[in-house]
Amino acid sequence: MEENKNKENEIFLASSEPSEENELPEKKKSKWGWFTSFGGLLLLFKAGKIWALIKGAFIFLKFGKFLTTGLSMMLMIITYTFLYGWKYAIGIVLLLFIHEMGHLTASRRLGIDTSLPMFIPFIGAIIQMKQAPKDAKTEAIVGIAGPIFGALGAFVCLLFGEIFNSALLLALAYFGFLLTAFNLIPAHPLDGGRIVTAISLKLWIVGIPVMVFFSLYFFNPIGILISILAIKKAWEVWKDRENPYYDTDSSFRFKMGLSYFSLFVLSAYYTYSIHEVLNL
Repeated sequence: MEENKNKENEIFLASSEPSEENELPEKKKSKWGWFTSFGGLLLLFKAGKIWALIKGAFIFLKFGKFLTTGLSMMLMIITYTFLYGWKYAIGIVLLLFIHEMGHLTASRRLGIDTSLPMFIPFIGAIIQMKQAPKDAKTEAIVGIAGPIFGALGAFVCLLFGEIFNSALLLALAYFGFLLTAFNLIPAHPLDGGRIVTAISLKLWIVGIPVMVFFSLYFFNPIGILISILAIKKAWEVWKDRENPYYDTDSSFRFKMGLSYFSLFVLSAYYTYSIHEVLNL
């Protein structure tokens, strides 16, 4: 089927820009102003050139895949350090890493060759499936694994944030739950859009307008791009809606639907409750 051909080299993305509310803690103002920003950008460019040489040497030693992930994590941490401070920057990247490891673990357990995570500042993290899932059931299992891992990471931050009365950990828990709730919006290529392919494609009718609304309301360029991709994907699937790829048994639809909606409600609840505690 044409649909199966188009699903090769699938990308699973965890966005680090769910909305403007994820900017926690509050951005620190530098007395050096634009000079600091310019210096930071210069440092990034120089670091990239230097690291490219080191990376090339390690690729020769067959460590290139690990260095690509490590390098992208390092560059994201450096970038976010200038915005939020190094502690919060490290926390954000670790939560994104945990989320992506959920996708990676599930896909490899299902026998799907998958790349290590790649981190992109202001966009998030992605993994690439080097072969297409055989059906919507497989796609949904891989899709929901990321939010499950991500929510568990957020719960850990929340638990220790409460124990040690740490505003930093609570802020990271807020980011983790918000990231999970955002990625569960049923709009492709978000995780939610992939999960509902095994539940009901009609859920895209709800998810896409929600994605468009929040993207325009907060004027989030990444959200707008996701909205465009979601609309394009919905049209392609509608034309190929009889494809057996989307056929799943009722038992699996029920279990996946229960897991999906429970995870979404919990993530949304904790996002709201932590938001109130931190008085955002």
